[in-house]
Amino acid sequence: MEYGGSDSTGNVTLIKLAEEGDLKEILGIEQFSRLLEQIFRATGLASAVLDLNGNILCKVGTQSICTNFHRKSDIGSMRCMESDAILTDQLLKNEKYAMCICRNGMVDAAIPIIIGEVHIANLFTGQFLMDAPDNDLFIRQAEELGFDKEPYMKSLEECQVYTKDAIENFMGLFCEITDMISESARKTIKLKEQNIEKEERAAELLAANRELIFQDDKISYIDSHDVLTGLYNRSYFEAEKKRLNHTRSIPVSIIAGDINGLKLINYGFGHAKGDEVVIEIAAILKKCCREKDVVSRIGGGEFSILLPQTDIRAAQLVCNRIYDACRECVFIGSEIYPSISLGYATKTSRTETVDDILMTAEKLMSTKKLLESQSAHSAIMTSIKTIMLEKSQETEEHAERLVQLTRSIGVALSLPEDQLNELELLSTLHDIGKVSISSDILSKPDKLTDEEWIVMKRHPDVGYRIASATAELEPIARYILCHHERWDGKGYPHGLAGEQIPLLSRILSIVDSFDAMINDRAYRKAMTEEEALEEIEKCSGTQFDPDISQLFVKLLS
Repeated sequence: MEYGGSDSTGNVTLIKLAEEGDLKEILGIEQFSRLLEQIFRATGLASAVLDLNGNILCKVGTQSICTNFHRKSDIGSMRCMESDAILTDQLLKNEKYAMCICRNGMVDAAIPIIIGEVHIANLFTGQFLMDAPDNDLFIRQAEELGFDKEPYMKSLEECQVYTKDAIENFMGLFCEITDMISESARKTIKLKEQNIEKEERAAELLAANRELIFQDDKISYIDSHDVLTGLYNRSYFEAEKKRLNHTRSIPVSIIAGDINGLKLINYGFGHAKGDEVVIEIAAILKKCCREKDVVSRIGGGEFSILLPQTDIRAAQLVCNRIYDACRECVFIGSEIYPSISLGYATKTSRTETVDDILMTAEKLMSTKKLLESQSAHSAIMTSIKTIMLEKSQETEEHAERLVQLTRSIGVALSLPEDQLNELELLSTLHDIGKVSISSDILSKPDKLTDEEWIVMKRHPDVGYRIASATAELEPIARYILCHHERWDGKGYPHGLAGEQIPLLSRILSIVDSFDAMINDRAYRKAMTEEEALEEIEKCSGTQFDPDISQLFVKLLS
């Protein structure tokens, strides 16, 4: 099997895939599957992604009429395979998508997944009806194929029926999704190719490091040192800890450390990149400590440092030096930099044990790690913002300005902290629904046609559905839905008026319009802030909440 990507000159490159799992990784099949699951929940459209050999990469949703009846019958199953063959044949003719009605009476469709110029997989959807079903036809089919009529007809009633326009819209959405997945896969391929040289350099570095270790004349070196980093290992650390526990030399400090995001680096960039991070952190720790300090790699991304005759203030200074060195070191491109969470504690009396001090340092390190590690919430925000910014003409600077301006209004209105946090999230992600709109429409310099405007006006509803399906974004789903409503009831999508519109949506509407007016757009030049504020005042009571409009103008005047 092969997949394709484009190199910097635009020529298609082919990379052999050894296993099916490689193709899943290239396509980001887990994220792809979650997106298809959300579409199934919203529309009832079942779907599956298959490679060109017919292997199922992911499958989401089913209709009981197919799983419990058609595919359990030899004749029905043969008809399903005929439908798949027809769709595949249509896609080979370079169709954007293919659709047919199988001889079982269900509508099936397929969309090709193409990377560069290479067709690598297909997205199949279907198991729905285009018109109200002909019950007599399905009754005859039940008799022909030997199905129990009552449950068969009941399963038919469960099937979705869509108009031709709705089906075309669904196909457009699926095409947009496969285009997005293909572009992401192309970038992944390019990154993998770029990483080959870095992997080789990392391998050379590891090989050289191991060679130095095994060339040591003393066999005890191997017993007491970590092979990867050259630091002391856990066994040596434990022995030194016991020795210092019985010495009368105090104070003794311990620093416990754990690399941030090492598992993510291993999964996202490969274990060779994770090893590079471990080696770099080890070098920083060694550089920031004294010769007599015992710097040890305990395992994975965990380190411990024994600091003889070191008080709490000196231990803190060592930690600060380590943090500064990490901030100054960027390698493997700008996407990865060494980062470690540290905790420290000091033995100041003979009654204390080094084990107690180590437990205290590890506890403080764990607390620090919780504060510094990227939460699932922020990870979701980052990925969604990336997709949204790639699709729309807005920038991160635009989102940051909205956050600042909406927060100033929220503070002036004495909103509680939880609403201020929701307002920040809304300011950042209110246009999430634009991921379903063509870039040609989003960046069109001319006036939109009536048809294009209808498509554009769908994005609040699409954003609402996406947010509602995501636990982290569900609290702002209604605000996203209503952020294009107008005070006079002439907005969209539902024509809400006045205080029917949520307060946070009313705040965002003013700030978003103001920021759009003072920045250049494809279809017009920017206004001055004075002109924009005059426009806000002019539209107060019609487009905008009059009280919030006056407050906003006052804040910026």
